[in-house]
Amino acid sequence: MGEGRMDISFGALLRRHRKAAGLTQEALAERAGLSGQAVGALERGDRRFPYRDTVDRLAEALRLTDAHRAELVAAAARRPGPRGGSAEQPPRQFPPPVAHFTGRAAEVDAIVRLLDRSSTVVVSAIAGMGGVGKTALATHVGHRVADRFPDGLLHVDLGGGGTPLPVREALARLLRSVGVVADEVPADSAEASARFRSGLAGRRVLLLLDDAADADQVRPLLPGSPGCAAIVTSRHALDTLPQAHHVRLDVLTEQEALSLLAASVGAERVDAERAAAAEAVRLCGKLPLAVHLVGARLAARPEWPIAHLAGKLADRHRLDELERGDLGVRASFAVSVDQLERSDATAFALLGLPDAPDISLPVAARLLDLPERDAERLLERLADAHLLDAAEPGRYRMHDLLRDYARERAAAIPEADRVRALTRAVDLFVAAAWRSLALVTTGGVRQAWGDPAWAEGGPDFADSAEAFGWLDDHRHHLVGVTRTPGVPPERLLRLAPGLFGFYLSRGHWLDWSLLSRAALDVAGDDRVARAIVRQDLGLALVDLARAWSGDPREAFGQLAGSLAEFRALGHDRGAAGCLINTAQALEMFGRLEEAIAKGEESFALHRRLGDNPAGEASAHEYLGSLYDRTGQTAKSLRHYRICLRLNEDAGHERGSASVLRRIGVAHRRAGRRGAALNALHRAEALSRRLGDHVGEVACLEELGKLHLDGHDYAEAVRVLRDGAALAERSGDRRRQESIRECLDAALSGAERLR
Repeated sequence: MGEGRMDISFGALLRRHRKAAGLTQEALAERAGLSGQAVGALERGDRRFPYRDTVDRLAEALRLTDAHRAELVAAAARRPGPRGGSAEQPPRQFPPPVAHFTGRAAEVDAIVRLLDRSSTVVVSAIAGMGGVGKTALATHVGHRVADRFPDGLLHVDLGGGGTPLPVREALARLLRSVGVVADEVPADSAEASARFRSGLAGRRVLLLLDDAADADQVRPLLPGSPGCAAIVTSRHALDTLPQAHHVRLDVLTEQEALSLLAASVGAERVDAERAAAAEAVRLCGKLPLAVHLVGARLAARPEWPIAHLAGKLADRHRLDELERGDLGVRASFAVSVDQLERSDATAFALLGLPDAPDISLPVAARLLDLPERDAERLLERLADAHLLDAAEPGRYRMHDLLRDYARERAAAIPEADRVRALTRAVDLFVAAAWRSLALVTTGGVRQAWGDPAWAEGGPDFADSAEAFGWLDDHRHHLVGVTRTPGVPPERLLRLAPGLFGFYLSRGHWLDWSLLSRAALDVAGDDRVARAIVRQDLGLALVDLARAWSGDPREAFGQLAGSLAEFRALGHDRGAAGCLINTAQALEMFGRLEEAIAKGEESFALHRRLGDNPAGEASAHEYLGSLYDRTGQTAKSLRHYRICLRLNEDAGHERGSASVLRRIGVAHRRAGRRGAALNALHRAEALSRRLGDHVGEVACLEELGKLHLDGHDYAEAVRVLRDGAALAERSGDRRRQESIRECLDAALSGAERLR
């Protein structure tokens, strides 16, 4: 072929201009900021389609006229004809563009930026759970950047979700795509891989290696020439893939999920039932496949309200509503789970049993009956398969729909094995609960009823702060026990009474009420247990009623029932404790005279028993509080001081902190600022050291009030903000509201002084 102006190749045209400028390849390379090898490769035609930036650098270095620059740019983009003379049609094998691609802006931008790089082969590895939209993202990006890869878009389904495609067969398909006839495909995989890379030399090709089984399957298929790139998708983390840029694909945001739903059913329909649409995508777990299936179903049934389908999704059989044969959510998950070793698949099923948003390593180890080291390795394998999410070190989350699927798989495990697994996990919570209780109180009604063996095998806590911190970390598991089928009733009954100190400290009244009610339902003929859990339920309901301005009648009914049970049993110690707790509840609702009567009755019982200093101290504390509320300060302080001495003698620091706070309040009300400040600071420091959030928040609120009384508004604001933040972290709604009122007053006072 001649080198006429219409037909001349880029390499020949570049050589002509270089020689006309009197430059060697090395001199031109230096001017253009390129390597001598690069200029040589361009002139030889080894790289037929240079990047536009490279062309512009060469034109600038050659000082070409506008006309010659345009000619060089055109030659760089011109495709030569094959030997037959017709224009070469590069392969375009990517799946069709995604019709309703939604969201993923950050991921798309990140991958597109990677594909802009020209100096190295770019490999982007997209991994995520089944149905999360890995192929859709890869396809969308591929079509968006198609013009940057004029020599072709190659696609191979590697079958990682079923029977993986053999490497040699994948290479044969790729080689045929770049013009190698079937008879010339090498039988040896290594030779075929080298032949494929040679075939890509000088070309700009983008590969989509879809649904890879592992990194070993992918490595031989990767291009080796700058200008080529590969996007790899997999259900597994391809951590060992060389030079790969990893993209972990998560579920959609709520707004992205709503937009995807609107793309199927219309924005007007979604806007008309916004709340129902939001509930529907939430019940889909914002998983793209699930949202797409819901949208397709609603689109096929235009007469259905979105709320109707949302209601069906709320049923415990929601995977049935997301079933579309091989395209359904259940089928998508099955592909991943069926690839696991049998023991790992069984573990996956068991991990779905607890009703909690995540699971810690110690709980998982108990559930699976494995040493923690072995359990962690197993959990990491499941996380690599994107069947778990490693939320943070030592904690793992399972997507809601995956949990539904895991529970379906668990039905195939013998019931006795499921019960044993759950029992092992719940026994860990029972042990932690009773160990925490022993750190805050001893010799009480609960300890006399419980078995010391229940605390065996639990974590070793240094103090109550550490114990309550551990229970905080497992808070959702504790209440989730009430919703987990298969938990033996006696384990539920052991757990609830042991959490008395924790719930009093943290103020999780709703959790406490749910757990106590569930324990009451299974207490059966154990009358002492019934009396204990009825008292706990009453206390939780009292605080709930006060926090939400509700009706306290059920709360007082439960407390009265507990007292009646203790009295019928002749259990004077239990009755004395219930009386003082009832007095406290009555005080909360302003029924002071009744409260004083109950308090005096409790005090008399404790004095007669004479063997429970902690109970007697508690009676003194509450009587002091009641007399303080009625303005009898001297009488109040007398009871408080006796209470403090009893607690200090017994080493009961939590009781000491509580009564010190009450002493501070009494002094504040009496106008004795110095004494109030001393008592409240002591109480706050002790509560903080013990990890008693409820007590610490109460102290901070009282200190804020004390500074308000003294018009020290700046200090009041500081203290009250600390208290508000701690109350919010603890979920103490009642304290948040009362502190907010004090804080508003402090801020107003500070503003007046400006």
